[in-house]
Amino acid sequence: MPLRRVSLRRGGVPSRPSILRASAGPAASRVLAAVALLTAAAALYGVSASPAFALAPGGIEVRGATLAGEAAVRRALGLDGTLRPNLFVLDTARLAVALRTLPTVDGERPETVSVRVALPDRLIVEIRERKPLLIWQVGERRLLVDVEGVVLASLPSEVTSALPVLDDRRRDSAALAVGERLDPVDIAVGRRLGAVTPALLGSRAPRLVMRVSDDDGFMLLAGSGLWRAVFGIYTPSLRGPELVAAQVQCLASLLAGAEDAIAVAYLYPEGGRCGTFAPKKSAP
Repeated sequence: MPLRRVSLRRGGVPSRPSILRASAGPAASRVLAAVALLTAAAALYGVSASPAFALAPGGIEVRGATLAGEAAVRRALGLDGTLRPNLFVLDTARLAVALRTLPTVDGERPETVSVRVALPDRLIVEIRERKPLLIWQVGERRLLVDVEGVVLASLPSEVTSALPVLDDRRRDSAALAVGERLDPVDIAVGRRLGAVTPALLGSRAPRLVMRVSDDDGFMLLAGSGLWRAVFGIYTPSLRGPELVAAQVQCLASLLAGAEDAIAVAYLYPEGGRCGTFAPKKSAP
């Protein structure tokens, strides 16, 4: 109900009441705000539909994908075809999540992936990949493996590497594929044996070869057919990877002054003994 204002004239006679009416200001402000909102929405729609902000052909710049390769990155992004999304409204967070599924990326660490837009038409992708530790050779395939046992990628036959190589001849390993994870015990043993050199053993072998088989477990083979050292099969509870250090010391002791006489050394340190060895048939 409108308020009535009464004023007194001189002599105490009331004057004619006047009615206080609501101002038209607030209603006009609401109209202006609505117009501004509609204008902004129309402008945003125009920008999101504009071809000026579409991803340019070849507009994806990939950095750091040394192991995965740019083609795998584009497939993970869903941008390996002719799709040219509008970058102004592109959900880069969703793309980053997709990239963390790559085997070469630690998906538990968001900081390993960065996806950002460089308007008007470029997308910049930066990846920090896992570091390979070993080459896990299965037949003709050379698989790069990191410290956590993740199979990162296949190493092309024409590419050389200074990483230690483990020749895995176990039957079940034939199905090993990129993205899978090796047994932690196998990785721990491979790391320790991969650090052993002929100089550490006092051997004149030109090189050492790591191998693992179903029958003998882990082995070191001296180049030029000098000798073979059987380290055996390891398990988390009975024969753990920590045994390798004592076995390496035993092997060095067995080889000292008798390298030409040993064909196969079986390393089972126990009770002050290093194990046994089979002599070469032609040994003096």
